[in-house]
Formats: sequence, structure tokens, C-alpha cells
Amino acid sequence: MAFLIWLQNLSVVTWIRESESLLGYTLYLAGHTIGLVFLVGPTLVIAARVLGIAPDLPLRPMARFRPVIISGLVLTVVTGLVLFATAPVGYVHNVVFIVKIAAIIAAVLCLNALLRNLFAGVANPDENPITLRARSLTSATLVFWVIAVVAGRLTAYSGVVVIASLAAFMVVVVNAAWIVALSRFVLTRRDQVPKAALTYARATPANGGK
Repeated sequence: MAFLIWLQNLSVVTWIRESESLLGYTLYLAGHTIGLVFLVGPTLVIAARVLGIAPDLPLRPMARFRPVIISGLVLTVVTGLVLFATAPVGYVHNVVFIVKIAAIIAAVLCLNALLRNLFAGVANPDENPITLRARSLTSATLVFWVIAVVAGRLTAYSGVVVIASLAAFMVVVVNAAWIVALSRFVLTRRDQVPKAALTYARATPANGGK
């Protein structure tokens, strides 16, 4: 605690926290958000290909996303450390913040394993089928990113707001899962119906009609 209090009271940290200049807290908060965009954005594109949402996207060019992802990670970590220094005592006692950090670490580890699985030692990843391990790592990465983003958004709020927000989030997740499951069930049943049963009878004109 003594170190955190010393860190929080540094003159440069105090200026960043209290200054109304755009070069203060606002700059680092914006940089933190931009870093997450470069970190999570390419992950979503890769996930869309791996999970079959966009099966026509080629995997091979996506290997070039790695420098973008690394740049986003570095920017996120650097700006995040500065933001943490502005109120370290409060952050270390914030359970939601701890969950956010743990989720980010887990997401980065899963993403690194996924990139190695897809691109390491492979000349053309499009020639190889997507493995179950790649799909599992992709799903885990997305889950951890969702937890990290939601927890990061709730870090600044009180416990009552956090609990209410998490309850609403769970309702949305359950409803979305129910809709997806119902859609898959309907599509499966439709594929099982013989094509002859889906053919509509055409009306034939009566003899002698005009």
C-alpha cells in the first residue's frame, strides 16, 4: 500500500489525473480504447473465419494481423498502467477490476495459442481443415474478451450497479443462446424434410373455362 500511495501521489500522475488538458487522462483513456480496438478487432475477423460465420474469408492473409495485434496489446498495456497509476489503491480493492485483468490475461494466452495453431509452421493455412482445438481456443478467446470488456466498463460503478448490470447481461446472454438454439433447431428440421414435401401443388385450369 505504501508503494501504491507513493505512485498515486507522484507529480506527473497527479497532473494526468487532475488536468483538464486533452494530453492528460483523456489522452491515455483514448489510447487505451484504441489499443483494445487493434487487439480485439482482428481477433473477431479471425474468429468469424474459424467458427464458420464467414467461411469464404481466406486465412492466409490474416497472418499479417499479428503485428497489429501486438501493437494493440502494447498500447493497451502502457496506457492501462498509466490509468492504473492514477488510482491504484482503489483498483486493487476493486473485484471487478481484478476480474478484468484476469480475463485479459486469459484472452491473450488463448489468442496466442490460437495464432500458433493456425499459422505456426504452415505455409498455407487454407489447405488445412480447422481443428477442434482451434475452434475451442477461438470460443474461449471470445468469452474472455467479452468478460474483460464488460468488467472494464463496470469498473467505475458501485456494487449495486455492477450486480444489476451483470443480471441484465446474463438475461441477454440467455435469450441470445435460446434464439440461436431455436434457429438451429428450425434449420435442422427444415433440412430433414423431404424436398417433395416442400413442393406446392399448382392449380390446374378447369376445362371449358375462359
